[in-house]
Formats: sequence, structure tokens, C-alpha cells
Amino acid sequence: MTSAATKLLITLCLLICFSINLKAQFNISGEFKTRGEYRGGYISLLDSSKTPYADLLGRARLLFDYKNEKITTRFSVHNAWVFGQNHYSSDTITKNTVNIYEAWFKYNFNPSFAFKVGRMEVSYDDERLFGASNWNMWGATHDIVILQYEMPRKTFRGDAGFAINNIAPVSYSMNSYNMGKNYKYMGYLYLNKKILDNKISLSLLGVVDAFQKNNINTTKSFTKTDTLIIRNEFDSIIGTTIIKTPVTTSSTEEFIHTLYARATIGAGLLFDHKKLSFFVNGYYQAGHHRDGRELSSNFYAAWISYKVIKPLKIQLGYEHLSGNDFSDTATFKTRVTGFSGLYGTAHRHYGYMDMFSSLVRDNLSPGLNYLYAKGTLSLNDKMSVEASYRWYSLPHGYLLKPTKSKPFAYLEVSKTLGSEIDLMYIYKPVPNLELNAAYCFFLPTATMEAYNGLKTGTARFAQFVYVMITYKPNFFNTDKR
Repeated sequence: MTSAATKLLITLCLLICFSINLKAQFNISGEFKTRGEYRGGYISLLDSSKTPYADLLGRARLLFDYKNEKITTRFSVHNAWVFGQNHYSSDTITKNTVNIYEAWFKYNFNPSFAFKVGRMEVSYDDERLFGASNWNMWGATHDIVILQYEMPRKTFRGDAGFAINNIAPVSYSMNSYNMGKNYKYMGYLYLNKKILDNKISLSLLGVVDAFQKNNINTTKSFTKTDTLIIRNEFDSIIGTTIIKTPVTTSSTEEFIHTLYARATIGAGLLFDHKKLSFFVNGYYQAGHHRDGRELSSNFYAAWISYKVIKPLKIQLGYEHLSGNDFSDTATFKTRVTGFSGLYGTAHRHYGYMDMFSSLVRDNLSPGLNYLYAKGTLSLNDKMSVEASYRWYSLPHGYLLKPTKSKPFAYLEVSKTLGSEIDLMYIYKPVPNLELNAAYCFFLPTATMEAYNGLKTGTARFAQFVYVMITYKPNFFNTDKR
């Protein structure tokens, strides 16, 4: 963005601010986030052929928020990058650009009923199925329409969302939408009820997302033969020869009218009173996987936390994600039983080393059993430390190890995957500024090595270190004029 454009943007913002009705609120804020990391086994185990490394990641956001009696809007621009991905002296940034992260408005028909549309973060409860993925520098937003209902005292809330995705530009007839893991259609209903002076919160969430059948790419190879006539200097034919040319052709078959939908439904209960809190939830998934196989899977979790003394809180929890029994090859060919966490935030739930962030979103996974204990000590209102122990295992003692000749080949293994220890420190020296640092390490078993494609005993000591600084300034607020 040029300096002239920047000045024009600031001028427009100021004009808007000073022309706002006194009953309206306008706010300009930002976010600066930088995280330095040492990756010596982050996301995946390493062996001696791979070298641990350090990197720096960055994110910057500029947010504009406006609200009056009827309208609430947010517009935010966003840039996320890896330090050094662009040449330092280049006048053109080619590998990362400023994007619109959120752009939505909300119209209140009355104090209880509203309509919200645009690009936005979608987040509910503990972000199990929908989350902002704030750890990821790129975040997560959905292009969606939401109808919202909320009782005046906020004891009941209901949201109904719907999304339709297409490629751009939009054509005059239906076309293929086969964009990675993105859905073609998605709808959900979220209900939340609070009782006993908000001590108990009951939630219900149902989601249906549909995907176009994967394209089939076909490649054919054959040899083209041509006959070359050989002539002498008098232009008389003296013979022939055969020239062989290898030729490869490819074609793509699209299935724009074939959709596979899965449905996820479940409920959660949170109790929070004084020193004691506990939470239970569970979900069931049915329908079809995006490759057409039938789907039937489940998830359940529970945790309890207690403030032993005022600054110390201890939490214990257990989670189960159903997985596929790869030894039952006949069933796996037609039916999958792995649970997917859809569009939730995995980092906050399954360990800060993100070893299982992909597994918990994949219906084709072996599943996961997860037991953890966490202690949080608040040293004062600015500092806290957290220590957690996490243990992981498989529901079934098998891993899928496909080959070209045997796509359903599997490996029998022990169920235990290993354990992770996370130590985290948070310091907030001034308002809106946070320092977050952690040291994490993973103790794998032979099964975890096999899951990462390594031979037994070849994994390096898996560790992950990060230091992250986040600053969220408030540049302008009409309430403070």
C-alpha cells in the first residue's frame, strides 16, 4: 500500500469518525504477532536424515468495527508471512499479499433477532467443530450467512448458518467445485441454553457439509509410429524406416452433480461454579465420506478442573475419537469409522506440538485416545505458568500402510503412541501486550515412529520451542473522544 493510499485511508476513517451519530460506536484496532520457533520434531518426528531448524512467523491485522442500534459491521485486512520469504530488496511482494480476512455486517431486526452475512470467523463453545484457528498465522474464516436469535438476558441463543461455495468467476451454469478439503455446501444449527444463573450451559450443534465427488484423472501412454520414406539424390524411393514417438495424453472426468454429505450432531454440558468446573460433550457422524464410502463415527470427551488454591488450577481430561480398524479390509473398502473434527481448532486441544492436528480432522484416520493432566499457576495478574502431561494411544492396533499393488495393506502395532510434556509461560506487562513462551517435547513409541514413516529407534529427540509476542493496539475509539 502506497503512502498516498495510506494517507487517504486514514483521512477517510477520520471523516467517518467525526460524522458518526453520537449513538454509534466506531473503533479502529490492530494486531501484531511475531513467533520465533525451533522445530525439532514439531508436527512430525524427524530422523537423522532431517535437520531441525528455526524460523520466524509474522501476522498483522487492521480492524474496523462499527455499531449502532441496527447495524454491526467488521472489516479487517490481514497479512501473514514467513520471515524471509520475499527478497529483501524487491519492490514487489510476490509470495504474500494483504487479504481481506473478515468483511461482514449484521442487521438487527429487533433486540433478539439478527441477520449476519459476509466473511467471518465462526467459533462455538470450546472450538471443537468450529474455531478461529488463532495459533495458525493465517487463521480461519468462512463465507457464510447466519440467522441469529438471542433472548434479552442472553440465557438462550440460537444460530442457523448456511454457505454455498463456487469457483470464480461464476458461470451461467453449474460447474465443478473440487477445491481441496473445502466444502461445496454447508449448513449448521447451534443452540445454547444457560440455567441456574449461568452456572450450567447446555449446547446442541448439528452440521451438514457436502463435497463434490473427486475428479478422476486418467493418463494414457502409447507409442505413435510414422513411416519415413527415404529417397536418393535423384528423388527416387530407395527404402522406408519406422519412427516411434512416445505420446502421453491426460483427461479429467468431473462429477458436478455427485455430492457426498456427512452429518455431525452432538451436545455439550458445562458446569462452572466457584472453584469447580466440569465439561462433557459428544458427537456422532454419519452419511458419506467424500470418496463415496459410508460414514459412521463418534467422539466423546470430558474434563474436570478445580482451583486447589486461589492461584492454582488443576484440570484432568479424557477424549476419544473413533478410528478405522484397518485389519477389517472388507469393511474399510465400503465404510469408514474415523471421526473428523471438521473446522475446529486442534492446537488448543491435542498438544502444542500439533502431532495429531491432521489426524483429528481425517475420517480415514486410525482414531485417537487422549488422556491429559494440566496445571495452571497464576503468579500475579500479569504472569502465569502452565504445565501439562498428555498421553496418546490408538483405539485399534493397526496402521494403514498402502502400496500400489495393495492399497489396503496394514501394519499391526502396539496401541500406545507416546506422551507429550508442555511447559508454557505467559506474561502481560501492559494492557494489550502478551509474551507467550513454551518448551515442549514428545516421547514416542515404536508405533508413533511407524505412524510417521520411520523405522523403529531412528527418531530424533522430538522437541519444540517458541517465543511469541502479540500486541493488539486500539488506535481510535469514539467512546474515548
